Amino acid sequence: MSKHLFFDLDHTLWDFEANAEETLKELYDLYEIKYLAPISSEEFIEIYSKINHDLWKLYRNHGITKAQLRVQRFEDTFLAMGVEHKNIPKDIGEKYVEICPTKTALISGAREVLDYLQQDYTLHIITNGFEESQNKKLKYSDLGRYFQSITISEHVGKQKPHPLVFETALKNAKCESNHGIYIGDNLDADIKGAINAGWKAFWLTQDSKGYTNPDCQIISTLRELKTYF
Repeated sequence: MSKHLFFDLDHTLWDFEANAEETLKELYDLYEIKYLAPISSEEFIEIYSKINHDLWKLYRNHGITKAQLRVQRFEDTFLAMGVEHKNIPKDIGEKYVEICPTKTALISGAREVLDYLQQDYTLHIITNGFEESQNKKLKYSDLGRYFQSITISEHVGKQKPHPLVFETALKNAKCESNHGIYIGDNLDADIKGAINAGWKAFWLTQDSKGYTNPDCQIISTLRELKTYF
């Protein structure tokens, strides 16, 4: 078995939902959003989260640029709330990018499992996130110290699930093998991407939707990795 293990970052180690929610609640208060639209912070977060999810999917398929994504997700949120364009806070997208990566909530068991695995394996990150944000997340959460290489799709010029991302990760890791082992949460980007690149995969999910593949092991918690490695 390979002595190199590759991890996704968002939703797999770094708790994107918890950290984004905390940030959005701060922005709701900071920009006094309740005076712009008669909705609660919970409704604001729900609207934003759906729009952000859809726009990220569009970004992965090269439908919009990084800059467009960062602006449009908040513009579309406020327009969906009935706020006139002229009243949308102009810098809220920048403020979100400034604050959110400094949050430190992790997926349950993340640090415990990384402490365990690093005793016998060399660990690496492969992420579709943006460089400045991902590096801040690794720094503020103190996860960076676990990983020998970090492959960011923005540098590769392709997004997971493109095989070039996984090929580049092997080169960055100075891995002699032509395949790796990848742990991630997204079926299409992480799991199918890794398998199509000739890798083995561990899918962290609460709902496998009946998916099976001989090269994929399904786990519901990170701690389950300790039974395989």
